[in-house]
This record gives sequence, structure tokens and C-alpha cells, in this order.
Amino acid sequence: MKKLLYLPLLLVLLKCSPDPVQQDLLNYINVEMPKVATVESEAITAYESVSGENYQNDSIMYFTMVETVLPKYEEFYTTLQSIKPATEVVASLHKEYVHAAADQMEAFKLIIEAIEKQDAQIITKANEDLAEGRALLKMWRADLDSACVKHNVVFNSDEEEKE
Repeated sequence: MKKLLYLPLLLVLLKCSPDPVQQDLLNYINVEMPKVATVESEAITAYESVSGENYQNDSIMYFTMVETVLPKYEEFYTTLQSIKPATEVVASLHKEYVHAAADQMEAFKLIIEAIEKQDAQIITKANEDLAEGRALLKMWRADLDSACVKHNVVFNSDEEEKE
């Protein structure tokens, strides 16, 4: 009969124990992601400075891609790959981010190749990779937000603070 009394107590203790996914999310957001955020931002800012409305000519774009964008993005990607979340939930989220970053990096390499070869078809492929990378990043962010809600983690990004 005494064993039955312990069962409800055990269930209460389990309910009160820390959520390992919550702890992993907090570590991922507050410790791991800041390790890569600055370098990624530097690479993207450099890319944006020579693309789209800021495009001036191929030689400026090529120089910036070879000297700044690709090396910074490769540094970011290497550090990103070194992050090893502790739980399957966060590891799965992180895998999405790594996949998106791989697409972006491939696109940057293709842009350099397209300029070297003066091949518009390669630029088209690079733009497709960039678009896919952006879509995957949006999906990652939505999945991260969902995991945060599910595991009671409040996540305020700089983007949300600006709005």
C-alpha cells in the first residue's frame, strides 16, 4: 500500500523537473547562436552592399565576394556546424539552420563562378539557391518560435524589438 503513495509524489516531481529541451533552447539562443551571429551578419551586410540596388559593377561585386563575403560566410558556417545541441528537438532545429546556411554559401560560390565565367545561367542558379536558403531560414525561425512556445521560452530578437 505504501508504494501507491510514492507514485503520485513521483509524478509531481517529474512535472516539476526542468525541461531538458527548454534548457537546450535557452543555451542555443543565449550561448551558441551569439557565437555565429556577428560573423553571419558581417557576411550578409557585405553581400547586400554590392547586390540588388547597391550593385555597381562585376569587379566590385567579385572583389567583395572573394575578399569578404565568402571568407566570412565560411567562417560562420564552420562555427555553425560545430554547434552540437543536447536534445533531439534542438538538434533538429539546428540541422534546418545548417542546411539553409549551406544553400546560401553555395549561392555565394556560384555568384563568384558566374562573374568569372560571365555566365547568366549560373547567376540564375545562385539566385535560386539564395531564395531557397531564405525560405529555409524562415522555416527554421518559425520552427524555433514554435519550439520556444511549446517549451515556455520567451525569445525576443532584435527584429521584434525594432517593430
